[in-house]
Amino acid sequence: MRSYREAFSPYWHPVAYASELKDRPLAARLLETDLVVWRTGSGVAATQRHCAHRGADLCAGEPTAEGLRCAFHGWTWGPEGACVRLPSRPGGPIPPTARLAAFRATERYGLIWVCLAPEPAAPLPHWPELEDGALAVVHLPRLDWDASAGRMIEIVLDVAHLSWVHRGTFGNPDEQEVPPYDVERREDGVHARIIYPALAPGLDGAPPKVDRTTLTYDVTLPFAARLAFKPTLFYAHTVYAIASPVSEEKMRCFYFATYHPRLRHFPDMFVKSELAILEQDRRVLEGVRPRAHPTDFAGEVHTPADRLPIEYRRGVLALRLGQHVDGPAPDGAGGMP
Repeated sequence: MRSYREAFSPYWHPVAYASELKDRPLAARLLETDLVVWRTGSGVAATQRHCAHRGADLCAGEPTAEGLRCAFHGWTWGPEGACVRLPSRPGGPIPPTARLAAFRATERYGLIWVCLAPEPAAPLPHWPELEDGALAVVHLPRLDWDASAGRMIEIVLDVAHLSWVHRGTFGNPDEQEVPPYDVERREDGVHARIIYPALAPGLDGAPPKVDRTTLTYDVTLPFAARLAFKPTLFYAHTVYAIASPVSEEKMRCFYFATYHPRLRHFPDMFVKSELAILEQDRRVLEGVRPRAHPTDFAGEVHTPADRLPIEYRRGVLALRLGQHVDGPAPDGAGGMP
Protein backbone atom coordinates (compact mmCIF):
# COMPACT_ATOMS: atom_id res chain seq x y z
CA MET A 1 0.00 0.00 0.00
CA ARG A 2 1.26 3.47 -0.90
CA SER A 3 2.06 5.97 1.82
CA TYR A 4 -0.51 8.64 2.62
CA ARG A 5 1.52 11.39 0.95
CA GLU A 6 2.33 9.32 -2.10
CA ALA A 7 -1.30 8.30 -2.61
CA PHE A 8 -2.84 11.78 -2.32
CA SER A 9 -0.13 14.09 -3.68
CA PRO A 10 -1.41 13.61 -7.27
CA TYR A 11 -4.81 15.13 -6.40
CA TRP A 12 -5.97 18.74 -6.20
CA HIS A 13 -6.50 20.04 -2.67
CA PRO A 14 -7.61 23.53 -1.56
CA VAL A 15 -5.17 25.48 0.58
CA ALA A 16 -7.01 28.81 0.95
CA TYR A 17 -10.12 30.72 0.03
CA ALA A 18 -9.41 32.87 -3.00
CA SER A 19 -10.54 35.93 -1.04
CA GLU A 20 -7.68 35.37 1.43
CA LEU A 21 -5.01 35.67 -1.24
CA LYS A 22 -4.64 39.37 -1.95
CA ASP A 23 -1.46 41.31 -2.72
CA ARG A 24 0.72 39.51 -0.18
CA PRO A 25 1.98 35.91 -0.20
CA LEU A 26 0.08 33.40 1.90
CA ALA A 27 1.39 30.46 3.91
CA ALA A 28 -0.19 27.01 3.50
CA ARG A 29 0.55 23.47 4.58
CA LEU A 30 -0.46 20.43 2.55
CA LEU A 31 0.50 16.81 3.18
CA GLU A 32 3.23 17.93 5.59
CA THR A 33 4.66 20.28 2.94
CA ASP A 34 5.06 23.96 3.81
CA LEU A 35 4.02 26.18 0.90
CA VAL A 36 3.83 29.81 -0.06
CA VAL A 37 1.18 30.85 -2.58
CA TRP A 38 0.96 34.18 -4.36
CA ARG A 39 -0.76 35.89 -7.24
CA THR A 40 1.06 36.30 -10.54
CA GLY A 41 0.14 38.33 -13.59
CA SER A 42 -1.60 35.30 -15.08
CA GLY A 43 -2.96 33.39 -12.09
CA VAL A 44 -1.58 31.89 -8.90
CA ALA A 45 1.69 30.14 -8.02
CA ALA A 46 2.78 27.79 -5.25
CA THR A 47 6.31 26.87 -4.19
CA GLN A 48 8.16 25.66 -1.15
CA ARG A 49 7.79 28.20 1.65
CA HIS A 50 11.44 28.87 2.45
CA CYS A 51 14.02 30.47 0.22
CA ALA A 52 16.64 28.15 -1.31
CA HIS A 53 19.32 30.79 -0.69
CA ARG A 54 19.38 31.15 3.12
CA GLY A 55 16.08 29.67 4.25
CA ALA A 56 14.11 32.90 4.71
CA ASP A 57 10.33 32.71 4.95
CA LEU A 58 9.01 33.72 1.55
CA CYS A 59 5.67 34.66 3.09
CA ALA A 60 7.46 37.87 4.07
CA GLY A 61 8.42 38.43 0.45
CA GLU A 62 6.85 40.62 -2.21
CA PRO A 63 5.19 39.52 -5.46
CA THR A 64 6.61 41.42 -8.44
CA ALA A 65 6.14 41.25 -12.20
CA GLU A 66 9.06 38.79 -12.34
CA GLY A 67 8.08 36.58 -9.44
CA LEU A 68 8.26 36.40 -5.65
CA ARG A 69 11.06 38.55 -4.21
CA CYS A 70 12.61 37.33 -0.96
CA ALA A 71 12.72 39.93 1.81
CA PHE A 72 16.14 38.71 3.06
CA HIS A 73 18.44 39.27 0.05
CA GLY A 74 16.06 40.16 -2.78
CA TRP A 75 16.45 36.93 -4.72
CA THR A 76 13.41 36.67 -6.98
CA TRP A 77 11.75 33.38 -7.79
CA GLY A 78 9.59 32.76 -10.84
CA PRO A 79 6.31 30.79 -10.71
CA GLU A 80 8.11 27.68 -11.99
CA GLY A 81 10.62 27.83 -9.14
CA ALA A 82 13.71 29.17 -10.97
CA CYS A 83 15.64 32.13 -9.63
CA VAL A 84 15.21 34.98 -12.12
CA ARG A 85 17.04 37.80 -10.31
CA LEU A 86 20.09 37.77 -8.01
CA PRO A 87 20.71 41.39 -6.85
CA SER A 88 24.10 40.76 -5.26
CA ARG A 89 25.44 39.56 -8.61
CA PRO A 90 23.81 41.73 -11.29
CA GLY A 91 24.59 40.54 -14.78
CA GLY A 92 26.34 37.43 -13.50
CA PRO A 93 25.19 33.86 -14.08
CA ILE A 94 22.53 32.50 -11.79
CA PRO A 95 23.50 29.08 -10.39
CA PRO A 96 21.39 26.36 -12.02
CA THR A 97 20.77 24.91 -8.56
CA ALA A 98 19.03 28.12 -7.49
CA ARG A 99 15.56 26.64 -7.65
CA LEU A 100 12.53 26.19 -5.44
CA ALA A 101 10.25 23.19 -5.50
CA ALA A 102 7.26 24.47 -7.45
CA PHE A 103 3.80 22.96 -7.64
CA ARG A 104 0.71 23.21 -9.82
CA ALA A 105 -1.76 25.80 -8.54
CA THR A 106 -5.08 27.12 -9.82
CA GLU A 107 -8.05 29.19 -8.70
CA ARG A 108 -11.59 27.79 -9.04
CA TYR A 109 -14.85 27.76 -7.10
CA GLY A 110 -13.56 30.55 -4.88
CA LEU A 111 -10.65 28.39 -3.69
CA ILE A 112 -6.91 28.18 -4.31
CA TRP A 113 -6.06 24.57 -5.21
CA VAL A 114 -2.62 22.93 -5.23
CA CYS A 115 -1.42 19.61 -6.61
CA LEU A 116 1.93 18.43 -5.28
CA ALA A 117 2.59 15.94 -8.10
CA PRO A 118 3.89 16.89 -11.55
CA GLU A 119 0.68 15.60 -13.16
CA PRO A 120 -2.74 15.45 -11.47
CA ALA A 121 -4.32 12.02 -11.26
CA ALA A 122 -7.82 13.49 -11.67
CA PRO A 123 -9.45 16.83 -12.53
CA LEU A 124 -11.02 19.18 -10.02
CA PRO A 125 -14.53 18.32 -8.83
CA HIS A 126 -17.20 19.12 -11.42
CA TRP A 127 -19.48 21.75 -9.89
CA PRO A 128 -20.67 23.92 -12.81
CA GLU A 129 -23.41 25.52 -10.69
CA LEU A 130 -20.68 27.46 -8.88
CA GLU A 131 -19.50 29.16 -12.05
CA ASP A 132 -22.55 30.62 -13.77
CA GLY A 133 -23.28 33.27 -11.11
CA ALA A 134 -26.92 32.25 -10.65
CA LEU A 135 -26.45 31.17 -7.03
CA ALA A 136 -25.22 33.11 -4.02
CA VAL A 137 -22.43 31.66 -1.89
CA VAL A 138 -21.75 31.89 1.84
CA HIS A 139 -18.48 30.65 3.36
CA LEU A 140 -17.71 29.44 6.85
CA PRO A 141 -14.36 30.20 8.45
CA ARG A 142 -11.74 27.53 7.78
CA LEU A 143 -12.10 24.50 10.03
CA ASP A 144 -8.78 23.26 11.45
CA TRP A 145 -9.40 19.94 13.18
CA ASP A 146 -7.19 17.28 14.72
CA ALA A 147 -8.71 14.61 12.50
CA SER A 148 -7.89 13.13 9.13
CA ALA A 149 -9.48 14.43 5.94
CA GLY A 150 -11.10 11.05 5.32
CA ARG A 151 -12.62 10.98 8.80
CA MET A 152 -14.11 14.42 8.13
CA ILE A 153 -15.79 13.29 4.92
CA GLU A 154 -17.06 10.12 6.60
CA ILE A 155 -18.89 12.09 9.28
CA VAL A 156 -20.46 14.29 6.59
CA LEU A 157 -21.78 11.10 4.99
CA ASP A 158 -22.83 9.39 8.22
CA VAL A 159 -26.63 9.33 8.38
CA ALA A 160 -26.86 7.25 11.56
CA HIS A 161 -25.14 9.88 13.72
CA LEU A 162 -27.59 12.68 12.90
CA SER A 163 -30.19 11.84 15.55
CA TRP A 164 -27.54 11.42 18.25
CA VAL A 165 -24.77 13.93 17.71
CA HIS A 166 -26.97 16.74 16.42
CA ARG A 167 -29.55 16.90 19.18
CA GLY A 168 -30.47 20.50 19.78
CA THR A 169 -29.60 21.61 16.24
CA PHE A 170 -31.43 19.64 13.54
CA GLY A 171 -31.12 16.03 14.73
CA ASN A 172 -34.37 14.22 15.51
CA PRO A 173 -33.87 11.99 18.59
CA ASP A 174 -37.27 10.34 18.02
CA GLU A 175 -36.19 9.04 14.61
CA GLN A 176 -33.13 6.86 15.16
CA GLU A 177 -33.78 4.11 12.63
CA VAL A 178 -32.08 4.48 9.25
CA PRO A 179 -34.19 2.90 6.49
CA PRO A 180 -32.36 0.93 3.78
CA TYR A 181 -30.80 3.06 1.06
CA ASP A 182 -28.68 2.51 -2.03
CA VAL A 183 -25.19 3.80 -2.75
CA GLU A 184 -23.86 4.18 -6.27
CA ARG A 185 -20.13 3.70 -6.72
CA ARG A 186 -18.82 5.90 -9.51
CA GLU A 187 -15.53 6.23 -11.30
CA ASP A 188 -14.62 9.29 -9.23
CA GLY A 189 -16.58 8.73 -6.01
CA VAL A 190 -19.95 7.75 -4.58
CA HIS A 191 -23.57 8.97 -4.76
CA ALA A 192 -26.60 8.42 -2.55
CA ARG A 193 -30.01 9.94 -1.80
CA ILE A 194 -31.60 9.63 1.63
CA ILE A 195 -34.64 11.18 3.32
CA TYR A 196 -34.08 12.31 6.90
CA PRO A 197 -36.83 13.61 9.24
CA ALA A 198 -34.89 16.63 10.48
CA LEU A 199 -36.22 19.02 13.11
CA ALA A 200 -36.87 22.52 11.81
CA PRO A 201 -36.67 25.16 14.55
CA GLY A 202 -40.01 26.52 15.68
CA LEU A 203 -40.71 30.19 15.14
CA ASP A 204 -42.18 32.62 17.68
CA GLY A 205 -41.99 30.09 20.51
CA ALA A 206 -43.62 27.27 18.57
CA PRO A 207 -42.15 23.76 19.03
CA PRO A 208 -39.83 22.37 16.35
CA LYS A 209 -41.48 20.64 13.41
CA VAL A 210 -40.41 17.51 11.58
CA ASP A 211 -39.02 18.48 8.19
CA ARG A 212 -38.65 15.50 5.84
CA THR A 213 -35.46 16.56 4.10
CA THR A 214 -34.08 14.90 0.99
CA LEU A 215 -30.31 14.63 1.28
CA THR A 216 -28.40 14.04 -1.96
CA TYR A 217 -24.75 13.13 -1.48
CA ASP A 218 -22.13 13.37 -4.23
CA VAL A 219 -18.54 12.68 -3.27
CA THR A 220 -15.52 13.33 -5.47
CA LEU A 221 -12.56 11.35 -4.21
CA PRO A 222 -10.49 11.76 -2.31
CA PHE A 223 -11.90 14.44 0.02
CA ALA A 224 -14.65 16.55 -1.54
CA ALA A 225 -18.36 16.22 -0.71
CA ARG A 226 -21.40 18.03 -2.10
CA LEU A 227 -24.59 17.66 -0.06
CA ALA A 228 -27.86 19.06 -1.43
CA PHE A 229 -30.61 19.75 1.11
CA LYS A 230 -34.21 19.81 -0.12
CA PRO A 231 -36.38 20.41 2.96
CA THR A 232 -40.14 20.79 3.04
CA LEU A 233 -40.18 23.60 5.60
CA PHE A 234 -36.81 25.31 5.18
CA TYR A 235 -34.79 26.72 2.28
CA ALA A 236 -33.24 24.43 -0.31
CA HIS A 237 -29.47 24.81 -0.37
CA THR A 238 -26.31 22.88 -1.18
CA VAL A 239 -23.32 22.45 1.10
CA TYR A 240 -19.76 21.81 -0.09
CA ALA A 241 -17.17 20.33 2.28
CA ILE A 242 -13.61 19.89 0.99
CA ALA A 243 -11.19 18.48 3.54
CA SER A 244 -7.59 19.40 2.78
CA PRO A 245 -5.05 16.95 4.28
CA VAL A 246 -2.54 18.95 6.31
CA SER A 247 -1.11 15.61 7.43
CA GLU A 248 -2.43 12.11 7.94
CA GLU A 249 -4.00 13.15 11.26
CA LYS A 250 -4.89 16.81 10.68
CA MET A 251 -7.08 18.52 8.14
CA ARG A 252 -8.32 21.97 7.15
CA CYS A 253 -11.87 21.98 5.81
CA PHE A 254 -13.27 24.57 3.41
CA TYR A 255 -17.02 24.59 3.96
CA PHE A 256 -19.55 26.74 2.13
CA ALA A 257 -23.08 26.72 0.75
CA THR A 258 -25.00 27.93 -2.28
CA TYR A 259 -28.53 29.31 -2.03
CA HIS A 260 -31.03 31.41 -3.97
CA PRO A 261 -29.82 35.04 -3.92
CA ARG A 262 -33.28 36.33 -2.98
CA LEU A 263 -32.95 34.67 0.44
CA ARG A 264 -31.37 37.70 2.09
CA HIS A 265 -31.36 36.32 5.61
CA PHE A 266 -29.94 32.92 4.66
CA PRO A 267 -26.22 33.70 5.17
CA ASP A 268 -26.57 34.75 8.81
CA MET A 269 -28.87 31.82 9.56
CA PHE A 270 -26.57 29.35 7.83
CA VAL A 271 -23.35 30.48 9.49
CA LYS A 272 -24.87 30.47 12.97
CA SER A 273 -26.58 27.09 12.66
CA GLU A 274 -23.82 25.34 10.70
CA LEU A 275 -21.06 26.38 13.07
CA ALA A 276 -23.09 24.92 15.94
CA ILE A 277 -23.65 21.69 13.97
CA LEU A 278 -19.98 21.37 13.02
CA GLU A 279 -18.85 22.00 16.58
CA GLN A 280 -20.94 18.98 17.59
CA ASP A 281 -19.13 16.95 14.90
CA ARG A 282 -15.71 18.23 15.93
CA ARG A 283 -16.13 17.20 19.56
CA VAL A 284 -16.95 13.66 18.48
CA LEU A 285 -14.46 13.34 15.64
CA GLU A 286 -11.40 14.58 17.51
CA GLY A 287 -12.01 11.86 20.08
CA VAL A 288 -12.18 9.04 17.53
CA ARG A 289 -9.20 6.68 17.39
CA PRO A 290 -7.21 6.01 15.40
CA ARG A 291 -7.12 9.64 14.37
CA ALA A 292 -5.74 8.69 10.95
CA HIS A 293 -8.22 7.43 8.39
CA PRO A 294 -8.18 3.61 8.66
CA THR A 295 -6.88 1.59 5.75
CA ASP A 296 -9.11 -1.38 6.58
CA PHE A 297 -12.19 -2.22 8.63
CA ALA A 298 -10.54 -4.31 11.35
CA GLY A 299 -11.84 -3.58 14.83
CA GLU A 300 -15.09 -2.03 13.56
CA VAL A 301 -18.59 -3.50 13.41
CA HIS A 302 -20.94 -2.19 10.74
CA THR A 303 -24.65 -2.21 9.97
CA PRO A 304 -26.54 -1.32 6.75
CA ALA A 305 -26.92 2.24 8.11
CA ASP A 306 -23.15 2.65 7.61
CA ARG A 307 -23.26 1.82 3.93
CA LEU A 308 -22.46 5.32 2.57
CA PRO A 309 -19.36 6.06 4.68
CA ILE A 310 -18.18 2.47 4.18
CA GLU A 311 -18.46 2.68 0.40
CA TYR A 312 -16.62 5.99 0.55
CA ARG A 313 -13.81 4.42 2.57
CA ARG A 314 -13.59 1.58 0.05
CA GLY A 315 -12.98 4.22 -2.62
CA VAL A 316 -10.22 5.87 -0.57
CA LEU A 317 -8.68 2.44 0.06
CA ALA A 318 -8.72 1.77 -3.68
CA LEU A 319 -6.72 4.97 -4.21
CA ARG A 320 -4.19 3.90 -1.58
CA LEU A 321 -3.83 0.58 -3.42
CA GLY A 322 -3.77 2.08 -6.91
CA GLN A 323 -6.97 0.27 -7.95
CA HIS A 324 -10.10 1.41 -9.81
CA VAL A 325 -12.53 3.18 -7.50
CA ASP A 326 -15.66 1.71 -9.09
CA GLY A 327 -14.23 -1.80 -9.36
CA PRO A 328 -14.66 -4.72 -6.95
CA ALA A 329 -14.21 -3.93 -3.29
CA PRO A 330 -10.50 -4.04 -2.38
CA ASP A 331 -9.31 -6.95 -0.30
CA GLY A 332 -9.88 -6.21 3.35
CA ALA A 333 -12.65 -3.72 2.60
CA GLY A 334 -15.03 -5.67 4.76
CA GLY A 335 -18.64 -6.56 4.34
CA MET A 336 -21.95 -5.50 5.83
CA PRO A 337 -24.90 -7.56 6.96
